[in-house]
Amino acid sequence: MKIRLIIFDLFGTLVFPVEKLKREEFFAFYQKLGIKFKTEKDIKLFTSLFARLMTHTTNWQDFSKKLLEKVIKKTNQKTIEKLANFFKENIVYQLYDDAKEIIELPYKKAILTAGSRFLFSNLELEKYFEIFTPRETEFLKPDKRAFLAILKKLKVKPGETLMIGDELERDITPAKKLGMEVVLIDRAGSAQNSPVQKINSLNELKQILL
Repeated sequence: MKIRLIIFDLFGTLVFPVEKLKREEFFAFYQKLGIKFKTEKDIKLFTSLFARLMTHTTNWQDFSKKLLEKVIKKTNQKTIEKLANFFKENIVYQLYDDAKEIIELPYKKAILTAGSRFLFSNLELEKYFEIFTPRETEFLKPDKRAFLAILKKLKVKPGETLMIGDELERDITPAKKLGMEVVLIDRAGSAQNSPVQKINSLNELKQILL
């Protein structure tokens, strides 16, 4: 495998959320701020909005302001700061142990993610990876233009690139269609009859690259 560049998905591939609170505790806090959920549909719409806003905000305060403006229309600085501090304290990401093993691999390495940089700024990943969020690519996976933006910036061809991710539809399939080598990481061992090469840990990556 003549690889010059490895592109990694981020969430579920390199990092995982440190679970400090249960899902219902998050929603209980939202209720205290005046964000009401009457039905399961309300929760789904809120979750979708949460994900969309996350791709176009620069910090927790910016995110909280936009979220509150969308959901309860009227807000104030005190409420914004309260929500921002709550998120900052309770939404934290950590590197998988096996991710630490691959950061020194002698290849160009990039991260392609829909998440904003402030979510993982504490991890200092920019020391080891070129990081591409929607601000850099202008597109979201599985749009092929998100992948092509990385290749153009790093001056690498699809056939010289390996994509590693934990989602077939968003990470693997679009990369394969562009001519990239692909590897699915299946940490839970739940992907049966995978159509592509599969690993359960990033520790296996070195053997693939030999």
